[in-house]
Amino acid sequence: MKFIKQLIPAGLAIIIVMIGFSLNVSAAPVWPHADDVKPDKTWKISFNKPADRSTVSKDSIYITDSKGASISNVITFINSDETVQISPPSGNYRAGETYTIHITQAVKNRNGKALKEGITKTFTIEKITYDLVNVQTDGTTAVVRKFNSFEEAAGQMASNQAVLKSGTIIYMPSGLVSTKSANGSSLTILYSDKSLKREVTYVPADTELLYVDSTDGYVEVELAGIRYYIKHDNSRLLPGQTIKNRSHYYTANGSLYHSIYSHNAGTSGVYEAGLAPRFMRDGVDYYSTDGSHFTNAAGQQVGIAHQYFQYLPMRSETIYTAEELDAYILEKLQQLENTSAAIYKNASVKSKLIGLGSELKQYEKEYHVNALHILALAQNESQYGMSNYAQKYNNLFGLYVSDDNPVKKEFNTVGDNIEELINAFLNRNYLPPAGRYANGTNFGNKAVGMNVKYASDPYWGAKNAGHMYRIDRALGGRELANQAKIGLTKIDDIPLKFRRDPSTSQPYVYSYPKSGMPVIILDDQLAEAPWIKVRSDYVPYDELFVHGSYVVRLEW
Repeated sequence: MKFIKQLIPAGLAIIIVMIGFSLNVSAAPVWPHADDVKPDKTWKISFNKPADRSTVSKDSIYITDSKGASISNVITFINSDETVQISPPSGNYRAGETYTIHITQAVKNRNGKALKEGITKTFTIEKITYDLVNVQTDGTTAVVRKFNSFEEAAGQMASNQAVLKSGTIIYMPSGLVSTKSANGSSLTILYSDKSLKREVTYVPADTELLYVDSTDGYVEVELAGIRYYIKHDNSRLLPGQTIKNRSHYYTANGSLYHSIYSHNAGTSGVYEAGLAPRFMRDGVDYYSTDGSHFTNAAGQQVGIAHQYFQYLPMRSETIYTAEELDAYILEKLQQLENTSAAIYKNASVKSKLIGLGSELKQYEKEYHVNALHILALAQNESQYGMSNYAQKYNNLFGLYVSDDNPVKKEFNTVGDNIEELINAFLNRNYLPPAGRYANGTNFGNKAVGMNVKYASDPYWGAKNAGHMYRIDRALGGRELANQAKIGLTKIDDIPLKFRRDPSTSQPYVYSYPKSGMPVIILDDQLAEAPWIKVRSDYVPYDELFVHGSYVVRLEW
């Protein structure tokens, strides 16, 4: 066999090219050494003739470190049988270490011809230094000192400084994190563990998160009042002194508004979240990661207020009739028409929401899912029934339209679309306590409710709740005036069990394994106190019982 080296532009992967299968080897069996190779380097070995796949394995092509230990690389074929790809090991190559690629005589082509002798190539991974820098308010940095380890650099950091790795901030005293796309995906995975193994939820690129801490291997953040861990690849760290704008809450005309700032675009978007908390004042900015626990600009807590519709379980029923819902829909569409926005042209005759009141109330009775929740979700996902997916595909809810793979799923009717939402999503995977994505039967946020797994937008649940709030306001506010009693589960180390009677004498129906799950309290004055009666989240049962010591009543 004959080998040559293909020269390629700097910054691209070096490709080892096998030119032909011949028993005479004119090329040297040892290839030139490569310095300053990236830790996540992928190597490729290309053949001019198809290789015999059975001869390519971790025993015939492999990589060893400077001590001769084999590295756990994944070897795959790409481009049919003409190119072998060697992926980096889990966790990448070690900085400053020298490795050797071995291509042995065991590699053959389809005709059974093999190398006359083995080929080797050494490469050394670039050494990583950690720069301690001063950070100016305009974001510029100046190197103060270089260190060989993260721990050394982090230990010397002052309040106006940060630690850089390969020119990127990886550690700072305080600030925010803006997520970014990486590795071909627009999503950032949020993990519950520092080793980044246990996935919990996800958010899209350019999501603002509160910075908590970081190391060389992860970034700790807060969202929805929960601490999560994300990869540095998905993180843009923003030191506190550089932040001029950020997401915040404010009140006006009796309502709470959430202004979401895009650190990438430098723009803001606002939605109405619900009723203004009593402790807030107009003209003052407030901050929260969960929309319930609020601080001032100094980070001091100023009050707690939950939004009723964000926590109201879907296993409830709306006060409003089909006729009232239809009247609201038509009036809202006429209002949208008058805004002169192009998307709402002729909305009162074209919208896919027109006349849905009767169907929604029918589904509410038959499938035990609140009609107001479904209408709010449809409004949010389909731009009041006028989006392209709604108009062309009868898809009001973005079903099967994921961030990285937006399938254009078509439904024969809007009714089919609603039934698909209820039967294939809600009543199968999201609302049953044992469902695949069960995190509570409310819209919620990234800590509890459908929002944990249904949508990447961390404020999807709050936006849906905002629609419910506005529908209720337009219809006279009777929902807020006649609120259901809602409690949140509070458990220690064992799941909280829901039973058919107020005792432990019978087997339990289902359990919730974590705190914060919302339940509708039907009766908390039972003779069997502290047991309480609650609405069942498992459809065959209407009412169940749970020990009241493990349910905390929400105050609005």
